[in-house]
Amino acid sequence: MLVILAALAQAALTLAALDVRWVVPLDAPPSATPAYDAESAYVPLRGGSLVAVDLNRGQIRWRREIDTALAPSVGGGLVFVAGDGGIEALSAEDGQSRWRTSFPGRIVSVTWDNGWLLCSNDAGDLAALRATDGELVWRVSLEAALVLPPAPGLDRVYVALEGGRLISMELATGREAWARTLPGRITGVKAAAGQLIVGTTGNAVFSLDLETGRQRWRWRVGGDVAGPAASDERHIYFAARDNILRAVDARSGNLRWTTELPARPVGGPQVLAGRVVVPLSNTVGIFDPQTGKAEVQITVGGEMSFAPHLRADGRVTSPRLVAITLDGRMQGFGWRYEEPPATLQALPGQTVPPR
Repeated sequence: MLVILAALAQAALTLAALDVRWVVPLDAPPSATPAYDAESAYVPLRGGSLVAVDLNRGQIRWRREIDTALAPSVGGGLVFVAGDGGIEALSAEDGQSRWRTSFPGRIVSVTWDNGWLLCSNDAGDLAALRATDGELVWRVSLEAALVLPPAPGLDRVYVALEGGRLISMELATGREAWARTLPGRITGVKAAAGQLIVGTTGNAVFSLDLETGRQRWRWRVGGDVAGPAASDERHIYFAARDNILRAVDARSGNLRWTTELPARPVGGPQVLAGRVVVPLSNTVGIFDPQTGKAEVQITVGGEMSFAPHLRADGRVTSPRLVAITLDGRMQGFGWRYEEPPATLQALPGQTVPPR
């Protein structure tokens, strides 16, 4: 009986019923995109500090005086922060330093991937460190700066460089597997549905074979592609600055639907709870994945700095959408709970007589 009631309650929860659960006023606006793990956000702030925010309670867990304008990365119980000429690993639990290592040049990205830490600088050097202790595993010169953090996919890592160049590299060795040059600046790279989806400022989205880089399909759009694509079992979703959200078949790339967005997207779409979520400046649009029909807009109390974070896991009562505004407020949105319109006299379904 309790299992059936819990299933019915879960089915009634939709993204259309999200309310503000908590608001955390930060001391300053964010200086870069936060990093997230299952329980916390790690937010770099202007003025030289990094704060860890509990996503369930909406409370600051710890603070470190670290000046960085680069997005941190998190994984394996550690938070990785880049500063002048070096990288520091902090304990995600209490913010205490675990190791430090030097890295020449101005660091432009730090990315954790399953025990690896990928670091790049403005000279085009890319290095793989052992995340547990910062030991160098390999380092290569790509001769151009990265425009996005490296995108992992199985045993490969996909690197987008200045000039529209895209390189597939073996994660274990740094060896180049294939390379392609695409028109325009690359704005998003996502390994999804057995393929690599790449968006560009050349008003195009490409599907490339993960192993060979061969083009599977291409879609022309009416503006710069906003961030990485998203996918589920049936569709791949991408948004562009022509204010159109598109869904294509995950296998063939054939267009399934388009829908007009009420404002320009500030990031790529995401999928949560069977819905497509698109960040739109100070609102978040929720769309039906089968038809593209707009279902609801969630209003965020200010203009967003970055695309919101969606929590796929966690308790039903936990906040599922986290947004940060330009003025330094962090907001957590959770499921809305309402009284049923009437007392349920009997459970739905067919009555099975006892044996």
